[in-house]
Amino acid sequence: MKNLVVTGTKLTLAFGIAIAAGTAALAQKFPEKPITLIVPFAPGGAADVTGRIVAGGMQKVLGQTVVVENAGGAGGAIGVSKVKNAAPDGYTIGLGHMGTHAAAVPVNPRLPYDPRKDFAYLGLVAKTPNIIFVRNDHPAKDLREFIAHAKAKGGDLKMGHSGNGAASHITCVMFFKMIGASPTYVAYRGFGQTINDIMAGNVDGSCDLVASVAGHVKGGKTRALVVAAETRAPQVPDVPTSKEAGLPDFILETWTGLYAHKDIPAEARTKLEAAIKAALADPDIAKRLVDIGARVPESAALGGTAMQKIVETDTARWLKVLEGMTFEQ
Repeated sequence: MKNLVVTGTKLTLAFGIAIAAGTAALAQKFPEKPITLIVPFAPGGAADVTGRIVAGGMQKVLGQTVVVENAGGAGGAIGVSKVKNAAPDGYTIGLGHMGTHAAAVPVNPRLPYDPRKDFAYLGLVAKTPNIIFVRNDHPAKDLREFIAHAKAKGGDLKMGHSGNGAASHITCVMFFKMIGASPTYVAYRGFGQTINDIMAGNVDGSCDLVASVAGHVKGGKTRALVVAAETRAPQVPDVPTSKEAGLPDFILETWTGLYAHKDIPAEARTKLEAAIKAALADPDIAKRLVDIGARVPESAALGGTAMQKIVETDTARWLKVLEGMTFEQ
């Protein structure tokens, strides 16, 4: 009987080892099918274009297709929630930015997720300065004239954005708070709708990313007033910086990164982080990001651990900046 017990223990141990080995082998094969990248905004804006560029670079490394799925609405909250509620297997990941994963916390008290604890971060993929721009026939020819115009018009000035908590919304809120003006904000599902209404004359302007609007500025379809950066953006070299335009404290750069379900398997997370870093190290991917007005983050900002810290720091920052303010939902 004693021998039988020992033998059974050995068999159980061997069986357990076999299962563990099989699980490890499966994990090492990740990914075995296409990965879905949720972009929480409509096609055409900076987030969408950035996501598609990075997805293309990642799939070269992973050997599987990375499919971009646009899920816009609610300032990005709809798409972000899809990642939170997805299966925790690493096959659904998301793209987020300074708005969706930091500023949205104080803006939306009913936010259906907490960016500080609901996700596993994979790393930043781009940084891009923000820009204030207006329709081409707007009476303000530069930032000083626009500030005077905004103060005089008040609520009659209409500024479009991609939803409460989106980078375009938060940039405008910060800007108008600094200059002491209160425009009317008009929310859209994404940059495409916003820019169409600006060019149609239905709203006055917006406060989006250089990566979104550079082409429209260069094409003469809109007029840019200021880049919220310390140096001029090479994609729109004629647009003055905040300091040059007379508002030196208006500095705002939007970071964009990727994340997954908080319970993603460690092996999948490691491979996805490595794929992001490898994609960003590709000169062609880096050039394509620069061409749209973004840049690859510095090495210290790469990786999931760094992104987690940035999310926590920026959330605290926006809670302080927007303290006491209320927003229509």
